[in-house]
Order: sequence, then structure tokens, then C-alpha cells
Amino acid sequence: MSIPPDPSAAAPPQKSRHSRMARASGCLALLLVPLLLLAAIVMAPVWINDHRLARMVDRIQEYPLPAGTDFGSFDPQVKVSGDSGDCLYTIRFGLFTERPVQEVLNHYRQAKIEDPDGDLGDYGVVAFTVFDEPGTPVAGTSATNSVIIDLDGVYDGTGMDMRCY
Repeated sequence: MSIPPDPSAAAPPQKSRHSRMARASGCLALLLVPLLLLAAIVMAPVWINDHRLARMVDRIQEYPLPAGTDFGSFDPQVKVSGDSGDCLYTIRFGLFTERPVQEVLNHYRQAKIEDPDGDLGDYGVVAFTVFDEPGTPVAGTSATNSVIIDLDGVYDGTGMDMRCY
């Protein structure tokens, strides 16, 4: 009686397909690391400035509202643009109010809210409202109780925020 040959001893060991894919994935990851680090370096000033502006938005929302006024139905919006390294920002938020528009505007013009540079009240304030909305009587007053407030200012850009150029 003869002993059948061992099938595992007869065939030479083959390299796993998974190990080749793992090596290829590892090489690809090593190639992507420098690109990801470069992207983080480029975006860091943007993230820092966005954080500074978000803190200002928080201070605006914490500031006492005029009597008979509530925040509108949308969250404050922040826009950043620039000119030769100066970072220009606009923070826009809506209010529902029973007060005259001029009173609400004066409330925010007199406010001393810290801007991104740490200065108090170093921004301009304008108000928008809907006048003569179709279907409402024209009396020279606002057709709605909503007011949009824009705070516009300039802050020193942190590093190389590409939005400021």
C-alpha cells in the first residue's frame, strides 16, 4: 500500500493577493500624506479666521435684543472677501420686531460687540426691510416686522487666508 502524496507539500507556496493589495494601498497612503499636510497648511488660516468670526457671531447672539424683538428664522450668515490682504466680513442676521426699524438699527450701532481683532464696535451696521410689499397698503412704513441687520467690518487676516486677496 502506498501513501498518497501530501497536496500541501507538492505545490510551492503562492503569495496572497491580499498582501499585494495591502502594499499598494500602503504606498498610495504614503504618497497622499504630503498632499494632505499641504492642504492642512493652506487651509489652517481659513479655519482660524472662521473660528474668530464664529466667536463674534456668538457674541452677537448673546447681546441683548431690543424689547419686542426675536431672532429671525435663519441662522446668521458670514461672508468673507478681501482686498490686498485686508479681510472684509459681513455678518447678516434677521430679526422679527415690533419696534421701528430705526430704533433696532440704533440699538446695534450703539452696541459694543467685540470684533475678530478684539476691538469693540469697530464695524458698520446697516438694516434692510421690505417696503411696499405687493398686496399691502402703502403707508411709507415697513410691510413686515422683519429686519435684516448687516455688520460689516475689516479684520487682520491670520497668516495667508486666501479669501483676503
